Amino acid sequence: MTGPLSISVLRLADVGFEAPAALLAQHGLELVRVESDAPIPGSFWGEPEAGVIASTVYARADTPVHSLLHEACHLLVADPAKRASIHTDASDSLEEEDATCYLQIVLAEDLPGFGRARALADMDAWGYSFRLGSARAWFEHDAEDARRFLEGLGLLPLPA
Repeated sequence: MTGPLSISVLRLADVGFEAPAALLAQHGLELVRVESDAPIPGSFWGEPEAGVIASTVYARADTPVHSLLHEACHLLVADPAKRASIHTDASDSLEEEDATCYLQIVLAEDLPGFGRARALADMDAWGYSFRLGSARAWFEHDAEDARRFLEGLGLLPLPA
C-alpha cells in the first residue's frame, strides 16, 4: 500500500492535525505529530506512511489521510491486550485487514474535508487492491465479512 509522493492524495497538511487528533481521541487513541524531517516511529511501510505503537498513531504533514485512518483503525480492531503490544506491524490477519479497510472508509466521513468518496479514491490511487477492482466496489458489494467482524466488536451498529 505504498505510493510515491507524486500521487495526488489528501495529506494531513491539507486537513490539519486538529480534526484527525480529535477523531482519534474519541476512540481512545493519540495522534502524535512528527516533524517533517524526522522518521515516523512505527511506520510499517516507511515514510510518509503513518506509524503505530500501542494506542498512538504517528504522522507527519506529508502523511496521507487514508494512511493515518488505516493505521488508527488497525488499533481499533485489535483487542486492548493486543493493542498494548502493537509496534509497527499491527496485524497479519486478513479478517482484521478487511475490517480495518472498511472502518477507515466509515470514519473518513467524520473528517471534514476528507469524506468517504475521497477516501475511496485515495485508496485506489495509492494502490490498495481489492478483488472487485476498486475500493468502492469492494465496500459496496463485497465487504459483508468486514461489516460482521466490526459489528461483533461493537464498532458498527447492527443492521436494522
